[in-house]
Amino acid sequence: MFGKDNPKLEKFFHHNGRWLAGAAILTVIGVGAWQSNLILILNREEPVAVRLSEVKRGTVESTINESGVVELRDQRILTSPTEGAVDRVLVQPGNRVQAGQTLITLRYPERETALANQEVKIQQQRRILQRHQQEIVEAKEQIAADEIKLRPLVAGAREGAIAREQVYEQQDKLRETRATLRDAQADARTAALELEAFQLERKRIQQEVRDSIVTAPIDGVVLGVNVKNGDGVEFRTNLLSIGDPRQVLVKLQLSTLNATQVRPNQLARVSVIGPDRQTFTGRIQSLYPQAVGEEEEEQSSGGGSKQSNQSSSSDQPAVPSIVLLDTPTRTLIPGSRVNVEILLQQRQNVIVLPTEIVQRDDDDDSKPFVWVRDSQGNAQKRPVKLGLEGLTNVEVTSGLQIGDRVIQPPSEPSLEPGVPVISD
Repeated sequence: MFGKDNPKLEKFFHHNGRWLAGAAILTVIGVGAWQSNLILILNREEPVAVRLSEVKRGTVESTINESGVVELRDQRILTSPTEGAVDRVLVQPGNRVQAGQTLITLRYPERETALANQEVKIQQQRRILQRHQQEIVEAKEQIAADEIKLRPLVAGAREGAIAREQVYEQQDKLRETRATLRDAQADARTAALELEAFQLERKRIQQEVRDSIVTAPIDGVVLGVNVKNGDGVEFRTNLLSIGDPRQVLVKLQLSTLNATQVRPNQLARVSVIGPDRQTFTGRIQSLYPQAVGEEEEEQSSGGGSKQSNQSSSSDQPAVPSIVLLDTPTRTLIPGSRVNVEILLQQRQNVIVLPTEIVQRDDDDDSKPFVWVRDSQGNAQKRPVKLGLEGLTNVEVTSGLQIGDRVIQPPSEPSLEPGVPVISD
């Protein structure tokens, strides 16, 4: 029944076998297509979420950051002119004073006694000088009288009416009077010299007495007082400090590298180091002509240490410099440390990008570029040319236009050309 000689059975297998073979082929093709689609789906890259920034105009600046110390114009420390004791302190920190105003009085009782004794010596010497001067006058008068008496005697002796002995006696008297005059004149000169010496000594003592009064050398404000009533002081003991608040200075130390880039009258911005960054503008007033070492820096006021990518080392010679603020301020405290930003170059109203958006090839740092999103939504590199490079932003001279949108490169994952991106 199922043998090969059965024509019906053979026809059945022949007809249905071709159908089964076709079905098997279609099944294999379907499975292959499904596998291909699955591989494509599995290999497709997930879009990277990025932020886009619009290209705008702005300002780019090249600056140097230093730290300095605030001072007032004509700021100085007044010291004791000699040893003694503080009698009275007449001012307090913050008081405004005028030039010549008494600030502190000192006690020098022994000098007041010496001054009184010197006055007595001067009066006594003046009387001695006056007596010698009177002797000179009397001797001159006596000489004049003796000369008058001598003339007729000489004439009479010449005629033989008067004995020559009388003439000789009168001449001897005249010589004695003239000797008395010379002695009186010598004594007067000596007394005058002694009087001058006493007067000079009195001036010296008077100066010492005046030194007991410490006065303000300028119109200004008292910054600090170092002594109190009754304190003993030695020569050049610091008594108080004073300065002119109408002008505020910032003294700093520039590294030799930065000093070559700084010129007088360059703009500087001064701000307090801390959260409240109120900024004051000023100008470079002076630049020391040579670098000084650490010991010399202690003698010159102020100091600076680098806080930017251009750093100055404290163990290297530095160049002292002074910034003068444009307007006085009561905010900056003398003696406090502040940040000083010196403007080297500036570009205004140019295409500006943050520095972190501009990328550079690892193998060629001279070819900067930015990431942009193309019309298919994929990341692509776009070469750009840069101008002035600041600390936080850079100038783009070509490669971008106002209104273009650039990608802020994510930290992870890193972008590659052709990677799909979406804006988050």
